[in-house]
This record gives sequence, C-alpha cells and structure tokens, in this order.
Amino acid sequence: MAALPPQPPGGGQPPQPPGVSPPSVAPPSVAPPSGPPTVGPPQNPYPAAAYTPQSFAPQPYAAQPVAAAPVKVHRRTFFLTIAQFIIIVLGLLRLLAGVAFIGFGVYILVAGSSHLATLPGYDQYVKQFGDAVVNLAASLFFIIGVPLFVIGLIDVILGIIVGRPSNVARWIIIVLDVLSMLYVIDLLVNSKLGGLSTLIILVYLALKVIVFYAMALDPATGRNFAGKAR
Repeated sequence: MAALPPQPPGGGQPPQPPGVSPPSVAPPSVAPPSGPPTVGPPQNPYPAAAYTPQSFAPQPYAAQPVAAAPVKVHRRTFFLTIAQFIIIVLGLLRLLAGVAFIGFGVYILVAGSSHLATLPGYDQYVKQFGDAVVNLAASLFFIIGVPLFVIGLIDVILGIIVGRPSNVARWIIIVLDVLSMLYVIDLLVNSKLGGLSTLIILVYLALKVIVFYAMALDPATGRNFAGKAR
C-alpha cells in the first residue's frame, strides 16, 4: 500500500498542480438560536440630520386699509346766493324800522308834551286822554318797534347761517316764508289796498316766492344742503 504525501500544517488542501482551481469548501452551517428573536430599540422615523426645528420670527400684522368716510360736498348755488341776499336785506330793513320806532318812543318820553304840542290834533288828544297821551304814544312806538327789531335780527342771523349751509336754518326760513306768504295773500284778498301799497305788497310777495323756491324746490340747492353738490 502506497504511502500518502505529506499534508500541510493546519489540515489545508494539498497543493494543486498549476491551472487547476482548488475544490470549494462549504462553510459550516450554524443552527439558528432556539429562543425568540431579539428586537432592538424603536428607530426614529425622522433622523436628526434630516429634520431640524425651524425658528419663526413673529411677523407684524399688515396694516388694514381704513375705509374713507364719505365727504360731503357743498357748493354755493345761484338761487342760494339770491335767497341769502333777499333775506339779509329784508332783515336789515326791519332792523332799521324797529330802531326808528324805538327811537321815536324814547324821544317822546324824553321830550314830553312840549314837542308833541306842535303836532296837528294834539289838543284834541289831550282833551280826550289827558296827560297820558304822551305815555300812550311812546308805548305804541315801542310796541311796533321792538317786534320789528327782533324779527329783523332773526332774519339777518338766519340769512348768514343758511349759507354754511345749515339745514336747520333752511327749514326755519321755509316755515316763516310760508306763513308770510299766507298773510300777504290774505291781506291782498281781504283788504282794499290800492296804488303804492299794493305794489309794495306784491314786490314783497314776489321776493318771498323766490326765497321759498330757492330753499325748498331748487334741485341744485337741495343737493348742496344734502352734501351732494356737483
């Protein structure tokens, strides 16, 4: 029986001739452990390198646009100017008439009967009323003059204020004009006036009609008082 060639240390394969690959040796199989599988700690689905917290600076609130309030537009109209002129002129005439009547009353009280004796018919009034005729005449002048002065002053004030414009002054003027026109129409119908007196009353009525139209009926003036002038 032939002897085997010597084996290299370590139990390796014997040397192979050139050109021949050594036979493959399968690794030893390892049996899996018999216990339950070991489960590791839960993994973070968001790695630290992939997600970093964002720092947000506080953003200031944007300024909200403020709705502009509607602006009222007032423009002086032709009829408003005419009406103001008429109201102020009539008011000044009443003021002057009231001052004149009040002045005559003061004059009568101060001068006394010595100056009234020159008036025609004075002796008859003295015989009928006595010395009280002086006080009576002064009282009549005051009774006529004071209301004229007050009405004239009110007309001048209303004529100035209504041009701002003022709706309160406007409606006061309308009411006073309606009352004045009714009084003048009644005076023309029921009284027997003629000549210059009728002409003066007709002119006064025409002026009152112009003022009433300007304050109550004129479209441009109405838009002006409403703040919608064009």
